[in-house]
Amino acid sequence: MSKELASRSGLDRTKARTVAKLAIFLIGVATIHMFFFNFVALTIGLLFFLLSSGLEWKRHGLVLAITAGVSTVIAHTWLGMSPLKLAFIYGTVPFVIYLLISIVWTAKPSIREPFSEVIIRIDKLGKAMPRLIRVLLIAMLTISPIVLWSSVSINLGVMLDNETRLLWIHAPTLVNRGDEFDLMVQAWDPYERLSATYTGSVLFSIVSYNLTTYSPIESPVATLPTPYTFTGQAFGSDIAYEIQDSRDNGRHVFSARVETPGIHYVLVEDSLTQNKYYSNPIIVKDLTPIDPRIYWGDFHAHSELSDGSGSPEHSYFYARHIAGLEFSALTEHSEIMMWAPGSFDRLEATTNAVNDPGSFIAFQGLEWTQVETGHYTCIFSGDQLIKEPILSYLHLPTTDSLWNALDHFTDTTGSRALALPHHTTQNAYVQDWTYINPKYVKIAEVTSVHGEFLYEQRHPLNYVGAIDPPPFYLNGSSIVDAFKMGYRMTLYASGDNHDGHPGHSLSHTPAFVGHQRPWSIWHTRNEHPYPAGITAVYTSGLTREDVFLGLERQKVFACSDHGRPFLDFTINGTAVGDGSVLQVSDSSATREIRIIIAQDGAPPGTRAKAASVEVNWEPDWRAEVEIIKNGEILSTVSIDSPVSEILFLDMDPLSGAVYGRESCIQRDGQYYINEYSNNAIDPDTLNTGGADFYIVRVVGRNGRYTYAGPIWVQVL
Repeated sequence: MSKELASRSGLDRTKARTVAKLAIFLIGVATIHMFFFNFVALTIGLLFFLLSSGLEWKRHGLVLAITAGVSTVIAHTWLGMSPLKLAFIYGTVPFVIYLLISIVWTAKPSIREPFSEVIIRIDKLGKAMPRLIRVLLIAMLTISPIVLWSSVSINLGVMLDNETRLLWIHAPTLVNRGDEFDLMVQAWDPYERLSATYTGSVLFSIVSYNLTTYSPIESPVATLPTPYTFTGQAFGSDIAYEIQDSRDNGRHVFSARVETPGIHYVLVEDSLTQNKYYSNPIIVKDLTPIDPRIYWGDFHAHSELSDGSGSPEHSYFYARHIAGLEFSALTEHSEIMMWAPGSFDRLEATTNAVNDPGSFIAFQGLEWTQVETGHYTCIFSGDQLIKEPILSYLHLPTTDSLWNALDHFTDTTGSRALALPHHTTQNAYVQDWTYINPKYVKIAEVTSVHGEFLYEQRHPLNYVGAIDPPPFYLNGSSIVDAFKMGYRMTLYASGDNHDGHPGHSLSHTPAFVGHQRPWSIWHTRNEHPYPAGITAVYTSGLTREDVFLGLERQKVFACSDHGRPFLDFTINGTAVGDGSVLQVSDSSATREIRIIIAQDGAPPGTRAKAASVEVNWEPDWRAEVEIIKNGEILSTVSIDSPVSEILFLDMDPLSGAVYGRESCIQRDGQYYINEYSNNAIDPDTLNTGGADFYIVRVVGRNGRYTYAGPIWVQVL
């Protein structure tokens, strides 16, 4: 009896070990496509390959490890489709197919029979192989997947180099004369991260320009910070702002005051890099309580609640305290959140908890990601997040159902909503403008980590491009094409960051790499080579209602990166906002275009390149100010100073803009705006109704872009 019990106990232990082995192995299979964390699949595969006694488990382990390595390289280097899809197609899918074939191979001896002789010969060849050759072969098979994975998953510079390369100076754009304001000085490493090791000394000075003549002011009255020496760490950190001690760790907030009205730049001279750095322009004037203020924000970001990085608390902290934003929103993908119980409640509660009227505004938001008609980032004016129905294309498959859901939510809660189209020319998410609802679609994202979308990616006026272009030039996808169709929106910019850094993404630098914190299991960090954009809004105060109203009224201008330039654009005194419509008495009426630009002197981030400086660096103030009329260049004015005023008279008769029949395609006797559209439309309706539209784009020689408009001009 005892022998029988012992035998049964042995069988139970063997069964338990087999179940445990299978469970561990399946964990490896599940992590093949998980960005940096597919090192779990790699490690499990190699352990099975090296430690298993059975040939079958060795083979499974080796295939798992190689699949993890190869799919990681493909996801990081091939630009044909999204990295997440590549990792899944070339990682998880092939391995699952391999496992199914292995199961059938084992269960059906008849299938193995024709190959039995080949298998026997291979087995004999392996046994006859010299020991040294076998050892070298095993070593090569072990090292190869490690090398493949490490070649794109490890960056020693990002891991080890946190030394200071430059300073970034941030202040409010608009300040009341004589009021004290915060002046934040940050030391950045080669990847635009805070440099925890910075211990340089800084000296402050000021350069100023007259508010009306824009000429230099010789002796402005200002109270600037006294000289200061930063305190830092002996060793760097990839996330210096989370070090909780008494040191600066690459960031210090000073106080300043300016008594002289004007456009001012605070200059900071650094003892370490031996360069002098400019703040963003600070406009100082006598403000009345009813004068609008200017606030900056990024209201398109993702955290670990969907396909981003880090907690929502981390994203909001970074947006407020590191990126220096005054407003932000996390716009998570409902299609992912719906599988995690409590995620909508957590997003709603966190957003309400960090909302701090007067200091920092956080908007409730979600993203609706229908690939056939385009994505919409939805933000709300109130403290409630739409939860029923879930704002997902799986529950709301059409734009009509989206608009109906927003109608119901706004009617029942009193909250207002905006739906914001973005990355409109990307092949995977081409925007179909014929479906938009002007009630909610008032502003459109011109630039983000995906690139610029004012023009089609191949258009000669698209200077920076974008990711994932369609296989051919696609009419009707760009924002300018939407304007020609008569859709009256205004340009804004945001990040669409997935790396946990709203307002100042790092994904355009090598710091998109997986070991950069905050960590992520999603490949959505390694397909964003452009810096995140931000938007300035004119509004009466820093509350949800005030900022949302400014966005809703389209009183905005935009920048392509972390810079805070100032751009004022009017035609005959009519500014951008409240419909941006100038009505003239007749089509030949003169239009006086007035542009005031105060550039940001900070080094910019550009496509796949971090902000950088050289020894004896000076800001590059050269830029081309483009006046764009009906999608074409009306005039280009070159500037080379920090502050410029441009006056241009347009006396050509109004002609209106037309998208029209010639830009459409015909299919089955009906017209569509392009090959991707499934919404038949009367092409004769695709025009501006005789109105001309004007846009200003400032193209900095340093790679920074600033946008304002359009303003629509029409006959009374």
